[in-house]
Amino acid sequence: MNNALISMDKVWGGIWIAVVNEVSRHKNRVIFKGGVIDVLEAFALVQLKTSSWVSSKSQSAFFSFSDWCIDPIVCIRMIL
Repeated sequence: MNNALISMDKVWGGIWIAVVNEVSRHKNRVIFKGGVIDVLEAFALVQLKTSSWVSSKSQSAFFSFSDWCIDPIVCIRMIL
């Protein structure tokens, strides 16, 4: 597989893994460390992780983090 291109399956798979991982980590902080439920924090961490992951996997990822937060679908289309 060309390193510059990433498949749609890998993008959505990576996003799915980031979401599940962050929800699990957030749940564990709440249950085991006395944290509070903060949906916005969990969502922001998912955005950060997915943006970083996609950017690191594709050499054609020329979008900013703010672009990713505003419209990730457009960013995904740019790298495919």
